[in-house]
Amino acid sequence: MATVRIKNRTRTDIKLKPLSEFAQKALEATREWRDAELSITFVGDRAMQELNGKWRGKPRPTDVLSFPMDEPAAPGGLLLMGDIIIAPNQAREDAAEEGATPARKFRELIMHSILHLMGFDHETLADAKKMEKQRIALLKKAGLG
Repeated sequence: MATVRIKNRTRTDIKLKPLSEFAQKALEATREWRDAELSITFVGDRAMQELNGKWRGKPRPTDVLSFPMDEPAAPGGLLLMGDIIIAPNQAREDAAEEGATPARKFRELIMHSILHLMGFDHETLADAKKMEKQRIALLKKAGLG
């Protein structure tokens, strides 16, 4: 069974349980990740800007960052998938521009990040198509629509 640890380090009201359950279902829909452990943390804009500057060389806010674990799981232990960091203010702005609810945007960012942690990327058109195909398959398999 997948383990999702989720924290809100902001003053923004976020319903964490449905997001944790969403991520857990997505992980459990795949054989290699069904026993993984994932961390999701919501942070403020300043913290996100610092992380984005430090790790991507882009000292500006962004909506989400993904940090894969580089170490394999200990024998018999949980597979540590990685960390997802979300800036809710940025995500809410994006959601408003897209005509989506914040909750829907949070789920989209979580799924996008899970796919990155699984090794998918969208640097090329071909990679983006593979990532989108996997996203659709994963949502369908997990019963997440």
